[in-house]
Amino acid sequence: MVSASRYLLIPALLTSWLGLIAPASAAVAPVIKDGGKFFSADALTKANEKIKKIAQTYDKDLLIETFADIPADLKKDYKPENKTEFFEKWARDQAHENAVNGVYVLICKTPAHLQIEVGNETQKKAFTLRNRNELKKILIDKFKEKKYDEGLQEAVDFYATTLKANLGKSAGTRFKSHEEWPGHTRTVG
Repeated sequence: MVSASRYLLIPALLTSWLGLIAPASAAVAPVIKDGGKFFSADALTKANEKIKKIAQTYDKDLLIETFADIPADLKKDYKPENKTEFFEKWARDQAHENAVNGVYVLICKTPAHLQIEVGNETQKKAFTLRNRNELKKILIDKFKEKKYDEGLQEAVDFYATTLKANLGKSAGTRFKSHEEWPGHTRTVG
């Protein structure tokens, strides 16, 4: 005779297994990863709420990651004379790794650097390179004044209004990570 618990185990296993298969639109949790401790808790809460609404409305991600310094596994690859190339690669690798369908922002305290990457498909219409440059200016201007929370709020607001202007009320298209970030895989020795 088979115990009742065995019959309960199968649905429980199926439920947990199916829970691991998330829809493509949930590939990235719309959160700000503030490892560099730039923002207040209140600013993070407000920005995360707005980013979540953006993702629901436009099916576009905005992932912002801050770092106090370059992670140990990447420090060996950093050379000040190649700073731009290093941060571009790091940001694109992070965007690809996190399956970002939209915009990825990397902020590093030491060495001080702001890198914004826009997925290849996203930059065609939803958020262009010109939009990226405007976003960078917003952040740099506020960060120079040490107004990090204001910069964060303005950046998220700008992203939302730009998507609305460029896409209208319809949702954008969710692209697979390899379509947004082709050829960008993290290779750490």
